[in-house]
Amino acid sequence: MISRPVLILLLVFGCLQYYAMGNTAKGPEDCCFKFFLKPIPVRAIQKYENTSNDCPKSGVIFTTQNSSRICADPGFKWVQRAIDLVDQRMYDN
Repeated sequence: MISRPVLILLLVFGCLQYYAMGNTAKGPEDCCFKFFLKPIPVRAIQKYENTSNDCPKSGVIFTTQNSSRICADPGFKWVQRAIDLVDQRMYDN
């Protein structure tokens, strides 16, 4: 039979590990699960960010002028063009 202090130690360790895993998990706001298929006008894009390598799919999250966040597939030509134009706009300012 396992002694009470060992059980308490295992319980504490399990809770700590659960808490640590919860803080590093990537949720829907950090990952893309569906992609927007139609091109977004570049003038409407304020900024973009790439999803984390921890996400199941790689993606680009565009933030528009009205603060909407739109996921796009980085393999699409229009996405690469939009990224290039946003980068150029940031560089020119």
